[in-house]
Amino acid sequence: MAKAEISALSRTGGAAAANIPKPSRRLLTRLGIPLLVLLTALGLLAYAARETLRPALTVTTAPVVLKVGGASGGTAAVPGEIVQAPGWIEADPYAVSVPSLLAGVIKEITVLEGERVEKGQVVARLIDDDAVLARRRAEAELARTQVAIEEAQAAVAVEESKVEEARALWERVAPLAGGRAVSEEEVAARRLRLASQRASVTTANAGVSRAQAEVAVARIMLEEAELALFRTQVRATIAGVVLVRLAEPGQRLMPDANNPYAGVVVRLYDPAHLQVRVDVPLADAAKVAVGDAVEASTEALPNRIFRGTISRFVHEANLQKNTVQVKVAIADPAAELKPEMLAKVRISTQGREATVAMGAPPAVSSGPGGPGGSGGPGGMAGPVVLAPRAAIVEVAGTEAWAWVVDLPTASAQKRLLKLGLIAADSAEVLDGLRPGDRVILDPPVTLAPGTKVRAVETTKEL
Repeated sequence: MAKAEISALSRTGGAAAANIPKPSRRLLTRLGIPLLVLLTALGLLAYAARETLRPALTVTTAPVVLKVGGASGGTAAVPGEIVQAPGWIEADPYAVSVPSLLAGVIKEITVLEGERVEKGQVVARLIDDDAVLARRRAEAELARTQVAIEEAQAAVAVEESKVEEARALWERVAPLAGGRAVSEEEVAARRLRLASQRASVTTANAGVSRAQAEVAVARIMLEEAELALFRTQVRATIAGVVLVRLAEPGQRLMPDANNPYAGVVVRLYDPAHLQVRVDVPLADAAKVAVGDAVEASTEALPNRIFRGTISRFVHEANLQKNTVQVKVAIADPAAELKPEMLAKVRISTQGREATVAMGAPPAVSSGPGGPGGSGGPGGMAGPVVLAPRAAIVEVAGTEAWAWVVDLPTASAQKRLLKLGLIAADSAEVLDGLRPGDRVILDPPVTLAPGTKVRAVETTKEL
């Protein structure tokens, strides 16, 4: 009986085994769910790339320019463009290293980063025991050579007295030469002795000269020892602020020609003389020149604009960044500016002079120094921002709108403008546009904020 029940439970035996249903293929879980995930991913990818896939609208653009005399006519200064680039604050023309001129071990550092120092102030001291002993040795040597001079001078005096004695003896016997009292041999001997004593005086004088030379050498050795002792105190070469400290007490300084910072203790800079090193893209490098006006701003002082001019180019391009570096001297640096702070600069490139059509009414004054304001003697209009009249839409009194191309995103943006004088082919913009902006001429009615556009620059000048 038990054997029959076991056979009924086996796969091959019994009628019950024949009635067990086969498992389903579950097509929904094996194919449906992966297909749904794939379609969802493709949908998200298409949504993210919708701006790229959307065709760009071709529009005609023109630059906003700065002119002297506005729409009223006269000679106009047309700058090429406004070039924007990143930069970094740095010392002008460079930071100054304060090295130790003597190899040795640092005993004390007297300044820290950010401290102001005066020219000649001690910034570090080296262990000076050896230098003190060397100076004492040099002083003793100088004293010894000075005594040697006195001894040589005394020897000269002795030899000179012997010369006088020999001369007296010779003068006494010289008249008696040839007589019976004094022989010729004795007179000759007296004469030779006088000559010998004179030679001894010459030798003694040479000893004095030798001693004087030794004194001069000893004095130079003393000066060298005093200079070495003086150099154990490292002093600031300029007045300024400590930019970075490169040494610490106990460190051995070994000046090395192959390492410019081997013996440097601190680096100083003058906060009253700062500049911006700017990486100008190579595509804009030909547009800027030495003397171009620059506006710089930093995140530390976001509400302040620092003005400067391009002072020089670095005549070597950076192949990795595809840029060329220029130096911008800041005219009014603030105490808050520090080297290596990031900065943003706007370079107003110099342009050429052009003639504006005559016949329009005088420019509207908007205050001293402002667009359309009186900028010179005789009420001559100052520089004003001009935009093409074809770019101005929805004019309502002194307000209007214009479509501007956002270059980084290649999309259209709509801006509210405040207008001054409106002429036949141009309009003075008091607010809303800046020189270098690209405005869309005769904007299509289908244009909407964020629309992707392909700009075609017009060749017509204002």
